[in-house]
Amino acid sequence: MPERGHRYRLKPRVWYRAPWVATLVVVGFIAVLAVVLVIPVWATSTPRYCMSCKATKPAGLAWETSTHAKVSCTKCHVPPGLSNAIKWRSREWLNIWADYLNMPRVPTKGQRPGNANCLKCHTLNRIPGQNGSVRMPHEVHVDLRNLTCADCHDQVAHPKPGKVSGVSMAVCSMCHNTQGAPSQCDFCHITPPSKNVHPKDYLQTHGKEALVDQAACFRCHHDKKQFCDACHARPTPDHFSDTWRYRHGPTAKKDPLSCTGCHDSKVFCAQCHQVQHPADWVTTHGAVAKLSSGACLVCHPQAMCDRCHEQRGVKL
Repeated sequence: MPERGHRYRLKPRVWYRAPWVATLVVVGFIAVLAVVLVIPVWATSTPRYCMSCKATKPAGLAWETSTHAKVSCTKCHVPPGLSNAIKWRSREWLNIWADYLNMPRVPTKGQRPGNANCLKCHTLNRIPGQNGSVRMPHEVHVDLRNLTCADCHDQVAHPKPGKVSGVSMAVCSMCHNTQGAPSQCDFCHITPPSKNVHPKDYLQTHGKEALVDQAACFRCHHDKKQFCDACHARPTPDHFSDTWRYRHGPTAKKDPLSCTGCHDSKVFCAQCHQVQHPADWVTTHGAVAKLSSGACLVCHPQAMCDRCHEQRGVKL
């Protein structure tokens, strides 16, 4: 009798159904997911990612020298909460792949640290209301004026070169001068500042320093109109002389700081002192002077014109 068992003999399993193939597919899927999603998420958590952009690199270099150098960028610049983290990382994830694929990036805008970011580490009720000789109740200011920590402490994480990271009084003057808040020094300063904080020659030398860092002056003298203009709006009597613009040279050479206290030498003085006339200007300037005789008198006195024309026998 013919054998019937061959009708039920099992066929060999094809190679793509082997267990090792399924394992390889799973491992490959996880690897691709890590490359596409996990690695960009990890990369965006590092400060080096932020510093890779030319626009934010200076801020990153300043951050490395600050007291917040061990605090990552995302802890300050990404609002707390899972939804905010997902939103920010999704946008950056798209931008990373947009760079690789040479596609337009998703528009981004820097997020200023909010109070919620700062309060993850700093608690308002634990900050003393008095720091040294200055009275500053933080909780009252935040609740009363809706201020953010960054409004006052804007130099903590990204200090500017050559400047202290402390709080400038220019911020205080926004309210303690024009918005009805008390402006008396002893309202905040428990110990009044010394009256001799400036050197003896400061009236002559402060102009140069003010041009470099005007905000440093406003830490104490926070009203430009009342304090600075009250003095600078009254120039010395010799300024009212008709010939002052032609005779100020000796005075400026003797005491240049007396000029630069009000005038910027690179802008104001250069308007006359850096004018370059053509080599043949002596013989060709007549046609220009006829169009506007007053143009020459901006820098040159009339006596100079008269003396030169008289010597050369040329009538004006």
